[in-house]
Amino acid sequence: MAISKEIYSVMEAVVGSENISDDPVICESYRSGPGGYENGLGYERVMTTIPGCVIMPKNTEEVQKIVKVCYRNDIPYVPYSTGFYGPRSHPHVEDALLIDLKRMNDFVLDEKHFYVEVGPGMVYSPIQEECMNHGAYVVIGGGGAQASAIANLIGDGWSPLSHRIGLPHRRILGTEMVMPDGEIVRMGSLATSEDPFWGEGPGPDLRGLLRGYTGLRGCLGIVTRMAIKTLPFQPERLEPTGISPNTALALPEKRIKWINFTVPSKEAQVTAMREIGHAEIGGAVTKVPLFWRAIAKAECKEEFWDLWGKETEESIANFFIVRVLLIGFTSEEQMEYDEKVLMDIMEPLGGIARRTKPSDESWIKNADSAGMWLMCGGYVSVDYVIETLTQSVEHGPSYAEVKKKYTPPLMPDYGDPGWFQSFEMGHQGYSEFLVYWDPDDNTDGVDQFYLDTSKMNIRNRTYTSLLGPHQPLYLTGPKYGPNYHEFLLKVKDEFDPKWMSHPPVPLAHDVFVERAPWMQSMKDWESPEDLPE
Repeated sequence: MAISKEIYSVMEAVVGSENISDDPVICESYRSGPGGYENGLGYERVMTTIPGCVIMPKNTEEVQKIVKVCYRNDIPYVPYSTGFYGPRSHPHVEDALLIDLKRMNDFVLDEKHFYVEVGPGMVYSPIQEECMNHGAYVVIGGGGAQASAIANLIGDGWSPLSHRIGLPHRRILGTEMVMPDGEIVRMGSLATSEDPFWGEGPGPDLRGLLRGYTGLRGCLGIVTRMAIKTLPFQPERLEPTGISPNTALALPEKRIKWINFTVPSKEAQVTAMREIGHAEIGGAVTKVPLFWRAIAKAECKEEFWDLWGKETEESIANFFIVRVLLIGFTSEEQMEYDEKVLMDIMEPLGGIARRTKPSDESWIKNADSAGMWLMCGGYVSVDYVIETLTQSVEHGPSYAEVKKKYTPPLMPDYGDPGWFQSFEMGHQGYSEFLVYWDPDDNTDGVDQFYLDTSKMNIRNRTYTSLLGPHQPLYLTGPKYGPNYHEFLLKVKDEFDPKWMSHPPVPLAHDVFVERAPWMQSMKDWESPEDLPE
């Protein structure tokens, strides 16, 4: 239902007249797109709407009051921090209230116990700056330094730095969450005190309400406060260099350096990652796609295509690089030792160290993700998997094979199998497959490829992180678990029986397939006739 003048006045009394608006111009500014992650596809056109009203709370108390008003009056709402996640972070139903959390930018650094406590409006860039000024660092995931730290940690949060620092959900400490009906749940040590140092807390670990390998995209309440674990770092400053958009961090080479090794085969890549993890050295170990090198070299879209057009399937198939980040956390001597160990590992594998720029453009602070659509205008990670290094290696080529059917509209990449890397010192492997397209073309094939790869994973019995709201729940649910969707929907119904928190998530992709004519022929699974609207 539309927000009445009476309800508007109640919420205005909560946040003040300057922090709420139903002005059509203001609401239009929150439209999904035109650029960004997953923008320009059918999902955006079919599923996203312009909010009926936008409100900006300042603290947990105000969020709680707003949510209770919404629940009492059957007003759907969507939590929103930066919106970088694209269409899935925008309203999916008419007249929804968009709760913009950017004013909730509280930030407390506990230098002694290595954590920061932040609100959902705090982005990574200032967090990383302050951490590094006090001998620590955080992981900035692929979303970039402009992403909300909380949204990133309850959504994804992966990075090559996960080789050492671990999986993102393990760094979530004490957390405060406003549930869909307005009740407050405090997790970890916040359940019994105001000290957020501990994530598990007494009793059951409730962080499973926030995410699995990936998150629920705002359909189970709003996180208003979180403590995030930081890790010790080396003391020398990383100096910003360049002029936007060509910026980087200059690295103190006696304490931090990237080294790129060419190796003769994929088997050598995997062996190197395992051995580096076994030796417990390095801050990051990854295999990168060849077209990332073209992106790094190109000054504009035209130059990228000049570079990329020279590649062939043969050049891609014979491109094997292991990219290693060494960090002398404790001393220059540690750095020297780690480099000697690394060279001892790479030499028998035929690894040859190549000249590498003494700078970082991607993973320590600034992140280049905001420029990832340079080549075509749109991009998305069609899948990412955290399993073993063995599965990570096999994952990419299967996607590349299916992708041929959908090229164009997808960007020609000559069979590039994506990228994979070591997680947690080689105990886990990570792989990711990105796709690119021109939003001005007919993008139906991109939507179809996204669904087709989900079916491929089921056929191949391959695990995928993109479960829950990322794919049709009634497609993946019966095949994984099995029937994990039944448990997910029971949790949703228990805590949000009215389905007011970002409806129709987690069934949004099911609804999309039903609504989009170009998707309906691909539906070969059973689902209820009464899916939420």
